[in-house]
Amino acid sequence: MSPGSDWTVLFLGGPMAVGKTNAAKRIAVVTGASVLQVDDVWLALQRGIDPTDGPLLHTFASAEVWTRPATELVALARELAELVSSSLELVVAHHLEREDRVVIEGMWLTPEFATRVAYAGTAAKDRRRAVFVLDEQSAPQTSAAAHGRTLGMADPVAIAALRAGYTRWLRTQALMRGAPIVDARPTSRLAERILTVL
Repeated sequence: MSPGSDWTVLFLGGPMAVGKTNAAKRIAVVTGASVLQVDDVWLALQRGIDPTDGPLLHTFASAEVWTRPATELVALARELAELVSSSLELVVAHHLEREDRVVIEGMWLTPEFATRVAYAGTAAKDRRRAVFVLDEQSAPQTSAAAHGRTLGMADPVAIAALRAGYTRWLRTQALMRGAPIVDARPTSRLAERILTVL
Protein backbone atom coordinates (compact mmCIF):
# COMPACT_ATOMS: atom_id res chain seq x y z
CA MET A 1 0.00 0.00 0.00
CA SER A 2 1.40 3.39 -1.01
CA PRO A 3 1.43 6.00 1.78
CA GLY A 4 -0.31 8.48 -0.50
CA SER A 5 0.47 12.16 -0.89
CA ASP A 6 2.06 14.40 1.68
CA TRP A 7 -0.42 15.36 4.39
CA THR A 8 -0.44 16.04 8.10
CA VAL A 9 -4.14 15.69 8.94
CA LEU A 10 -6.38 13.21 7.15
CA PHE A 11 -10.12 13.33 7.85
CA LEU A 12 -12.13 10.17 7.16
CA GLY A 13 -15.83 10.89 7.42
CA GLY A 14 -18.91 8.89 6.64
CA PRO A 15 -21.93 7.27 8.25
CA MET A 16 -21.73 4.54 10.85
CA ALA A 17 -20.48 1.05 10.04
CA VAL A 18 -18.81 1.62 6.66
CA GLY A 19 -15.29 0.52 7.65
CA LYS A 20 -13.75 3.91 8.48
CA THR A 21 -12.07 2.77 11.70
CA ASN A 22 -10.34 -0.26 10.20
CA ALA A 23 -9.25 1.78 7.18
CA ALA A 24 -7.89 4.55 9.45
CA LYS A 25 -5.85 2.02 11.41
CA ARG A 26 -4.35 0.52 8.23
CA ILE A 27 -3.53 3.96 6.85
CA ALA A 28 -1.92 4.95 10.16
CA VAL A 29 0.32 1.88 10.10
CA VAL A 30 1.68 2.56 6.61
CA THR A 31 2.02 6.33 7.04
CA GLY A 32 3.27 6.54 10.62
CA ALA A 33 0.21 8.52 11.69
CA SER A 34 -1.74 8.29 14.90
CA VAL A 35 -5.51 7.77 14.89
CA LEU A 36 -8.15 9.87 16.61
CA GLN A 37 -11.64 8.38 16.71
CA VAL A 38 -14.24 11.13 16.80
CA ASP A 39 -16.66 8.80 18.63
CA ASP A 40 -14.21 8.91 21.54
CA VAL A 41 -14.36 12.70 21.53
CA TRP A 42 -18.16 12.56 21.52
CA LEU A 43 -18.15 10.12 24.46
CA ALA A 44 -15.72 12.36 26.38
CA LEU A 45 -17.94 15.38 25.76
CA GLN A 46 -20.97 13.41 26.94
CA ARG A 47 -19.14 12.40 30.12
CA GLY A 48 -17.88 15.91 30.83
CA ILE A 49 -21.02 17.86 30.00
CA ASP A 50 -24.23 17.21 31.89
CA PRO A 51 -27.40 16.62 29.82
CA THR A 52 -28.93 19.79 31.25
CA ASP A 53 -25.96 21.84 30.00
CA GLY A 54 -25.50 20.05 26.68
CA PRO A 55 -28.69 18.19 25.76
CA LEU A 56 -27.67 17.73 22.12
CA LEU A 57 -24.69 15.57 23.13
CA HIS A 58 -27.07 13.14 24.85
CA THR A 59 -29.88 13.21 22.29
CA PHE A 60 -29.49 9.71 20.90
CA ALA A 61 -29.42 8.13 24.37
CA SER A 62 -33.11 8.93 24.75
CA ALA A 63 -35.61 6.21 23.76
CA GLU A 64 -38.07 8.95 22.78
CA VAL A 65 -35.83 10.33 20.05
CA TRP A 66 -36.15 7.12 18.02
CA THR A 67 -39.90 7.65 17.62
CA ARG A 68 -39.33 10.85 15.65
CA PRO A 69 -39.53 11.07 11.83
CA ALA A 70 -36.36 10.29 9.87
CA THR A 71 -36.03 13.93 8.77
CA GLU A 72 -35.83 15.04 12.41
CA LEU A 73 -33.29 12.32 13.24
CA VAL A 74 -31.08 13.43 10.35
CA ALA A 75 -31.39 17.08 11.40
CA LEU A 76 -30.33 16.14 14.95
CA ALA A 77 -27.38 14.12 13.63
CA ARG A 78 -26.27 17.03 11.46
CA GLU A 79 -26.49 19.42 14.41
CA LEU A 80 -24.57 17.02 16.64
CA ALA A 81 -21.91 16.53 13.95
CA GLU A 82 -21.43 20.29 13.71
CA LEU A 83 -21.00 20.50 17.48
CA VAL A 84 -18.55 17.61 17.77
CA SER A 85 -16.56 18.69 14.70
CA SER A 86 -16.16 22.20 16.09
CA SER A 87 -14.71 20.77 19.31
CA LEU A 88 -11.80 19.40 17.25
CA GLU A 89 -10.55 22.73 15.92
CA LEU A 90 -7.69 23.21 18.40
CA VAL A 91 -6.70 19.54 18.06
CA VAL A 92 -6.37 19.91 14.29
CA ALA A 93 -4.43 23.17 14.65
CA HIS A 94 -2.07 21.50 17.13
CA HIS A 95 -1.28 18.66 14.71
CA LEU A 96 -0.77 21.07 11.83
CA GLU A 97 1.55 23.28 13.86
CA ARG A 98 3.65 20.33 15.08
CA GLU A 99 3.49 18.54 11.71
CA ASP A 100 2.34 15.49 13.66
CA ARG A 101 0.52 13.17 11.27
CA VAL A 102 -2.96 12.05 12.37
CA VAL A 103 -5.94 10.30 10.84
CA ILE A 104 -9.16 11.68 12.35
CA GLU A 105 -12.11 9.43 11.61
CA GLY A 106 -15.75 9.29 12.54
CA MET A 107 -19.34 9.86 11.59
CA TRP A 108 -19.44 13.20 13.41
CA LEU A 109 -17.08 14.89 10.91
CA THR A 110 -18.88 17.36 8.69
CA PRO A 111 -17.63 18.06 5.16
CA GLU A 112 -17.61 21.77 6.02
CA PHE A 113 -15.24 21.21 8.93
CA ALA A 114 -13.06 18.68 7.09
CA THR A 115 -12.43 21.03 4.16
CA ARG A 116 -11.61 24.27 5.97
CA VAL A 117 -8.56 26.23 4.86
CA ALA A 118 -7.53 26.99 8.46
CA TYR A 119 -8.13 25.73 11.99
CA ALA A 120 -7.88 28.08 14.96
CA GLY A 121 -5.83 30.48 12.85
CA THR A 122 -3.43 27.80 11.54
CA ALA A 123 -3.45 27.46 7.77
CA ALA A 124 -4.09 23.95 6.55
CA LYS A 125 -2.92 24.52 2.95
CA ASP A 126 -2.25 21.17 1.29
CA ARG A 127 -1.43 19.49 4.59
CA ARG A 128 -5.09 18.69 5.23
CA ARG A 129 -6.95 16.00 3.29
CA ALA A 130 -10.57 14.89 3.61
CA VAL A 131 -12.22 11.76 2.24
CA PHE A 132 -15.78 10.60 2.80
CA VAL A 133 -16.56 6.89 2.82
CA LEU A 134 -20.14 6.27 1.70
CA ASP A 135 -22.25 3.20 1.07
CA GLU A 136 -25.61 4.12 -0.37
CA GLN A 137 -26.31 0.52 -1.37
CA SER A 138 -26.97 -0.33 2.28
CA ALA A 139 -30.65 -1.14 2.80
CA PRO A 140 -32.76 -1.21 5.97
CA GLN A 141 -31.70 -4.82 6.60
CA THR A 142 -28.38 -3.53 7.93
CA SER A 143 -28.23 -4.95 11.43
CA ALA A 144 -29.01 -2.85 14.47
CA ALA A 145 -26.07 -4.53 16.18
CA ALA A 146 -23.61 -2.94 13.74
CA HIS A 147 -25.07 0.51 14.30
CA GLY A 148 -25.97 0.11 17.95
CA ARG A 149 -22.34 0.41 18.96
CA THR A 150 -22.47 4.07 17.97
CA LEU A 151 -25.95 5.22 18.83
CA GLY A 152 -27.14 2.77 21.45
CA MET A 153 -29.93 0.26 21.18
CA ALA A 154 -32.76 1.53 18.99
CA ASP A 155 -35.30 0.45 16.42
CA PRO A 156 -33.33 -0.96 13.45
CA VAL A 157 -35.76 0.66 11.01
CA ALA A 158 -35.19 4.08 12.61
CA ILE A 159 -31.43 3.55 12.55
CA ALA A 160 -31.51 2.54 8.88
CA ALA A 161 -33.61 5.60 8.01
CA LEU A 162 -31.21 7.88 9.90
CA ARG A 163 -28.21 6.29 8.21
CA ALA A 164 -29.71 6.63 4.72
CA GLY A 165 -30.69 10.27 5.22
CA TYR A 166 -27.39 11.18 6.84
CA THR A 167 -25.49 9.49 3.99
CA ARG A 168 -27.39 11.54 1.42
CA TRP A 169 -26.59 14.74 3.32
CA LEU A 170 -22.89 13.84 3.60
CA ARG A 171 -22.72 13.07 -0.13
CA THR A 172 -24.28 16.41 -1.07
CA GLN A 173 -22.05 18.37 1.30
CA ALA A 174 -18.87 16.55 0.25
CA LEU A 175 -19.59 17.13 -3.44
CA MET A 176 -20.30 20.84 -2.80
CA ARG A 177 -16.89 21.19 -1.16
CA GLY A 178 -14.89 19.04 -3.55
CA ALA A 179 -14.07 16.37 -0.99
CA PRO A 180 -13.37 12.97 -2.55
CA ILE A 181 -15.94 10.23 -1.98
CA VAL A 182 -14.88 6.59 -1.81
CA ASP A 183 -17.34 3.71 -2.01
CA ALA A 184 -17.27 1.66 1.17
CA ARG A 185 -17.46 -1.59 -0.76
CA PRO A 186 -15.49 -3.75 -0.98
CA THR A 187 -14.18 -3.08 2.50
CA SER A 188 -11.19 -5.41 2.11
CA ARG A 189 -9.17 -2.79 0.21
CA LEU A 190 -10.83 0.36 1.51
CA ALA A 191 -7.63 1.83 2.97
CA GLU A 192 -5.80 1.38 -0.32
CA ARG A 193 -8.62 3.02 -2.27
CA ILE A 194 -8.67 5.97 0.13
CA LEU A 195 -4.95 6.53 -0.30
CA THR A 196 -5.27 6.61 -4.10
CA VAL A 197 -7.53 9.68 -3.98
CA LEU A 198 -5.34 11.76 -1.66
